[in-house]
Amino acid sequence: MKFTFKEEKIYVNLVRFVGSLLLAISYYKDYSGQGFINLLGGLIVLLLYLVLIWAKNAWWTEVKYYAVTFIMILIILMLHYVFGSPNTSLLWPLYFIILFMNRVYPRVSFIVGITTLTAVFLIYSLSLSSFLGLLCVILVARSIKIRRDAHHLTTLHLEELNKTHKELEATHNELQEAMVHSVRYAALEERTRLASEIHDGLGHQLTSLIVQLQALQIMQVNDPKRAAESTSQLIIIARQAMAEVRVAVKEWSNDEMGLGLVALKGLVSQTQSRSSIQFKLNQKSEVTEWPIETSIVLYRVLQESLTNVLRHSNATIASIDIEEVNDTIYLTVTDNGITVKEEPLNLGYGLNGVTKRCKASGGYCVFSSIEPHGFRLQAVVPVACRPIVEEKE
Repeated sequence: MKFTFKEEKIYVNLVRFVGSLLLAISYYKDYSGQGFINLLGGLIVLLLYLVLIWAKNAWWTEVKYYAVTFIMILIILMLHYVFGSPNTSLLWPLYFIILFMNRVYPRVSFIVGITTLTAVFLIYSLSLSSFLGLLCVILVARSIKIRRDAHHLTTLHLEELNKTHKELEATHNELQEAMVHSVRYAALEERTRLASEIHDGLGHQLTSLIVQLQALQIMQVNDPKRAAESTSQLIIIARQAMAEVRVAVKEWSNDEMGLGLVALKGLVSQTQSRSSIQFKLNQKSEVTEWPIETSIVLYRVLQESLTNVLRHSNATIASIDIEEVNDTIYLTVTDNGITVKEEPLNLGYGLNGVTKRCKASGGYCVFSSIEPHGFRLQAVVPVACRPIVEEKE
């Protein structure tokens, strides 16, 4: 049974109360009618027992434990040898109380326990059977204490494990949140790049269109034939501008639609900007809206794949193919690096992590060499069938 802190405190106080009551009964039975000295000495021993039982743990030190217990033992020995008290039953509980109550100072338990048993041997003339019986009682008490301490340590370890588990959960949640922000940052960077391309490309074409339209106004009056030829060129420029607008609108939206694909393109652009390797991303089919979980898996897989190309391939060209078929996404990264078919594939920590990540999402990952040399990674990830929960800013 698992007690709460309040219930355990009530239980401990109840045990203390019952123990104090039994000690008081034992004192009355042993020392009533034994004379004033014996009665006073037994009362002092009883009061020291109450201090030993009820004083708070923070109050105790090794010196106080030794002082209280040795005074009790000396008083009981004096009452027995000097004042002739035949009853020494108050000596026995000291061994068990000091054994069970003291966890902070194990040396005190050992020394006081040995001293108490020595006093018992001095008072009683123990036979072999009595000695064996006493030894059995001591061993039982010791085993109970060991079990109790083991239970206490197990409880402490369990509490530490629960605390560590909660800390790991919090760290995992922070990492997941950081990854979501990383994906969104990559998407934002890609959108910024698209905005720059729109400004440079579409802006140039529109400027050219405006200039030629202004010239067309003049040519319509002076040279109608040339004006007709210029109109055809203006239509071509306008159609090119419209095509660029359609591409930009298709890839760039203000909500989470297409976040995963845009983030992948942004990651490729980031990698290309800091490497001499030529990276080319090919979208081989239309894609649906990916949940943020699926986007994170694909982003991490592509990130590790590109890192592997940069560090180990010595490649000059790498292609990234993305295709979605029947709610399944195929992400393939191929390079023309130094890997050859005859060599065994040695997957490091990163690529093994890619495999585990794909399996955790319900997919799989395949690695292979290509002719004449190069390496291919294909990740197959199903599109999760749950909608994206939009985050309120």
